Amino acid sequence: MGDHSPAASSQERNPWAAVRRTAAAVLALIPILNGIAALTIELLKPYEVYLPAWIFPALNGVLVATALLAAWVTRVLAMQKVNDWLREYLPLLAPEGKTNQ
Repeated sequence: MGDHSPAASSQERNPWAAVRRTAAAVLALIPILNGIAALTIELLKPYEVYLPAWIFPALNGVLVATALLAAWVTRVLAMQKVNDWLREYLPLLAPEGKTNQ
């Protein structure tokens, strides 16, 4: 009668684009958070509080690790089998593709 298979979400149709978008979004935070850290250092100078020199490399390392983790999770969530499982058991978290029932 009708096709009852779920429509593919944009993540399923182009998973690597979703990974690139996610990684770019997280990595875009690097200059923002470095600016906030630099401002914090300046604001603490009158109180003679000094942050250690390793703060900036550590902050950037954490952001890169977060970007890699977020990209990996995005790639896993873009898999057809994962989305089929989400549609069946957790429809609230399923991508925009819905079944035609």
